[in-house]
Amino acid sequence: MALIVNGLSKKYEAQLAVDNLSFTIEKGSVVGFLGPNGAGKSTTLKMIAGFLAPDAGEVILNGISNQKDPIAFKKLIGYLPESNPLYEEMYVKEYFLFLADIHKIQQPEKRIEQVILQTGLTQMQHKKIGALSKGFKQRVGIAAAIIHQPALILLDEPTSGLDPNQLTEIRNLIQQLSKEAIVLFSTHILQEVTAICSSVIVLHQSKLVANTSIDQLRKPTEPSVRVVFEEDITPHLSDPFFQKLNYDQVDKRALVIKSTDEQGVKKSVLNFALDKGLNIQSLHTQEASLEEIFKLLTH
Repeated sequence: MALIVNGLSKKYEAQLAVDNLSFTIEKGSVVGFLGPNGAGKSTTLKMIAGFLAPDAGEVILNGISNQKDPIAFKKLIGYLPESNPLYEEMYVKEYFLFLADIHKIQQPEKRIEQVILQTGLTQMQHKKIGALSKGFKQRVGIAAAIIHQPALILLDEPTSGLDPNQLTEIRNLIQQLSKEAIVLFSTHILQEVTAICSSVIVLHQSKLVANTSIDQLRKPTEPSVRVVFEEDITPHLSDPFFQKLNYDQVDKRALVIKSTDEQGVKKSVLNFALDKGLNIQSLHTQEASLEEIFKLLTH
């Protein structure tokens, strides 16, 4: 099972919203869809969901094309838009019965019971949707997106505005969903990406600028070693040893040394410290933060 996006493009009058976008996602993946405002994320999700017709390109899910068989294609998709549109005058369970009827779900009561339990809505099922907190409304939106057991789940800003406890619960739910489906979700919260995603897709100015695993993305563009001494290292920086290195002083005890020979640098620093009687608190290859990488990709 795979989602294949091939050459997807969309233009609004003179503005190119999505420019020749292509990527593939396999089953079992939780993929973070990142990019600054206006990069084309929501437009892409709408085109994948079939709510918006692309100007060019094709989306294929489990071998079914959105162009050749749009009805069969849409049956495979669950979509939670950023706005999370809900019928707020309906009761939670009543809403799910309504959706089950639309999807022609066999044994609807059994499936609704499963979804309510899965999304933590047991205590809320007999309440009006409009009376729920934002966190529980998000759960209702996710439940509505998964009630028909779709192959692809699209979530647009699913954790926006949630408190820390709700964030943890929604994270766990998303990870559970990925066992049976592909999950692609857009977010501005980079901590969410590192917490639950196996890979990321990054858009900038309508173009794809990254499509890789979290581990690969976090590899520094310029290899470097971070060393923290237990003493003030400043008096030693005039030593010929440091004159040969390309380093930045972070504070009086910490240095970041840039080198393609990371193991060689670590060995040299250890020998220098031993020779000078200095104590090292930590010595490791430095990883760039996701925030730093995001800025680099989208500036």
